[in-house]
Amino acid sequence: MTRLLPIAIAALALVAAGPAAAADINARMTYDVYVGGVRMLEVTSGVSLGSDRYDVDLSAHVVGLAAAFSDWRSNVQSSGKLDGARARPARNVVERINGDDARTTTITFLGGGRMDVEIVPSKKPKREQTIPPERLVHAVDPLSGVVSILQALHVGAEACKGQVPVFDGRRLYRADLADAGTVMLEKSELGMYGGSAQRCTVSLTPMVGDFNFGDERRSPKPTEYFQQSSRAPDQRVIDTWLASPGAGLPAVPVRIQSESPWGRVIVHLRAVAAGAS
Repeated sequence: MTRLLPIAIAALALVAAGPAAAADINARMTYDVYVGGVRMLEVTSGVSLGSDRYDVDLSAHVVGLAAAFSDWRSNVQSSGKLDGARARPARNVVERINGDDARTTTITFLGGGRMDVEIVPSKKPKREQTIPPERLVHAVDPLSGVVSILQALHVGAEACKGQVPVFDGRRLYRADLADAGTVMLEKSELGMYGGSAQRCTVSLTPMVGDFNFGDERRSPKPTEYFQQSSRAPDQRVIDTWLASPGAGLPAVPVRIQSESPWGRVIVHLRAVAAGAS
């Protein structure tokens, strides 16, 4: 279950909102995550974007039948500064809880590709940074990716194009963004939106780091999470549809879809509120 969250986080964080006015943005979204046709997770995500600072949060927990076997949940927070068209993350905190087992990973961005990563509790002594700083100079944590997109939109740049290096504390990914154009999205009974939407494709490629999530045999190769992609053996491809779900609301992901070793993953927007940070 803990490996299902990266699909939701990556999609929500890397392609999170569409064009907005220069005014501050405050919005909160609620999503349902279905795996193989079964509702497995509820995800809530909030973004607050000001003139020179941002704060983003995301919470997820198991629901439905899966909740009878697990009480897994996670809380993520990111904050940083805005500098022109760029977001400069300062801190990212990820809390994962599964029964009595809890772990918190805190990334402090020190500048110049230098990171301080603290894991509590840690089974190993704190190690020096193992990924060369030059590979992390422009890296962002997954949730700070939302601000990179939003800030580019604020200054009129394209929202779904180019590459974003993503660092989660142990692993560095390359996120390739591609604009697939505007399409008509048929409303699903499981979601709240149907209509015109911008389709954006995100391809996540593991670059360097520890890609063993703890429940597979130790190997220098990425886990089966990446190996069983339907499009490439070492990528996870995520399709996201972006639209404003109502008058006065910013554009947000209204549907997200990907493949996984456990079946097709579909994320439906269930509710959104503007001005709720």
